[in-house]
Amino acid sequence: MKFASLLCFALLLPQAWGTVSGQTVHGTVTDRTTGEPVGYANIWFNGTGRGTVADGHGIYSIDAGTVTPDHTLSFNCIGYDTCTVRLRDIPQDGTFDAFLAPVPQVIEEVTVVPVKTRLKRLGNNFRSPLMEAVHQDDLTGVEFGTIIKIKKRTWLEEVRINVLSCSYDDLAFRLNIYGRDETGRFVNILRQPIYASVPRTDDPTTVTINLADLHIVTDDDLIVAYQHISSSLTGQIRFPIGLTGARSCVRYNQGDAWEDTEWSFRFPISLIARVER
Repeated sequence: MKFASLLCFALLLPQAWGTVSGQTVHGTVTDRTTGEPVGYANIWFNGTGRGTVADGHGIYSIDAGTVTPDHTLSFNCIGYDTCTVRLRDIPQDGTFDAFLAPVPQVIEEVTVVPVKTRLKRLGNNFRSPLMEAVHQDDLTGVEFGTIIKIKKRTWLEEVRINVLSCSYDDLAFRLNIYGRDETGRFVNILRQPIYASVPRTDDPTTVTINLADLHIVTDDDLIVAYQHISSSLTGQIRFPIGLTGARSCVRYNQGDAWEDTEWSFRFPISLIARVER
């Protein structure tokens, strides 16, 4: 699999980015080919732990905090090459419009061979309210993932995420599925984004996402992740968690490395799959 990174072209104005502390970078993320906005693109300062997600119209704003002009700002979304720009090349007013280049879609030849499989649930299926994790702000970009151990060839059927309650009026999330590349690094294996929502509810519910039509087959470990991308400013979502089962991990933007969750709690994501006998 080939991975590429584009250096964004920035028009250098007479007064470029100087003092960064406390300033904001803002603009739009657009498809370079069609001119259409790229909604919910990931945006982050490399090596800082600081990031966000654009809104559904590709509009973004990110606080630079204490980063320096030598830091780089990256933009990506499933189906596009990553775009990167140095802060010193951004105009002093903080306006920067990113143009993402679509990745050419390669249609792979598929050979259909009869295989005996059995349906299995992999990952975690916690439902008890005795232990819970709560997300209660509008922080976007954060991901909670469950590590799915794969021992045999596996066909992905659906993902299920258990929720105790949700008081957001309009919570949307992105489902990300990561597999290992040639270097062993986890990278997103989806060819198009998968978006879903959680209804406002006081009762436990399970969000189910069908994957069968995507024909995803793997024989290596996966990270299946919930990424918070949009919600009302106030509210919270509560998840049942456990301390045993499949390991879980967290990261706060696409530029961060995956880390173990606090107290090593396990997140309630399960994968329904057909596993080769």
